[in-house]
Amino acid sequence: MRKLSAFLALLVGLAVPSALLAQDADAPSVLRLSFYQCDLTEIGPVVEAIEAQQMPIWNDLVEEGMIDSYGHLIHAWADEWNFGIYTVGESVTAIIDAQTEFGERMQGVEPDPATNLNAVCPAHRDNFYFMGPSTGDDEEGDGGN
Repeated sequence: MRKLSAFLALLVGLAVPSALLAQDADAPSVLRLSFYQCDLTEIGPVVEAIEAQQMPIWNDLVEEGMIDSYGHLIHAWADEWNFGIYTVGESVTAIIDAQTEFGERMQGVEPDPATNLNAVCPAHRDNFYFMGPSTGDDEEGDGGN
């Protein structure tokens, strides 16, 4: 898992322009979406493993201030990208750092082979977005900052 996390961080670092990685304090939050094409008839044990083994680590990372939020979503209809994992952080770098830390903390956790996300969801893609204003903003017109 550690090698995979380091490899993913390297790939993102090569693919994302340095201007996107170096955000200032007034920049909007960043949303990472990882979408998967899954067999929804087999996703149950994977979701249970994410919630039991991974969510406690992500909750700790939120409490420690490394990221703002982490979660997953499943849809019942529409296109084939039917399972998503999202992370919200202050920058692309913060999300990559949190992913790396997550990988280190997962060392020693023996996942059940029946809960292998890649076996149930053979295709996936990652996207980073700068978030705009939302209804959850504290101040009127603050642009999501």
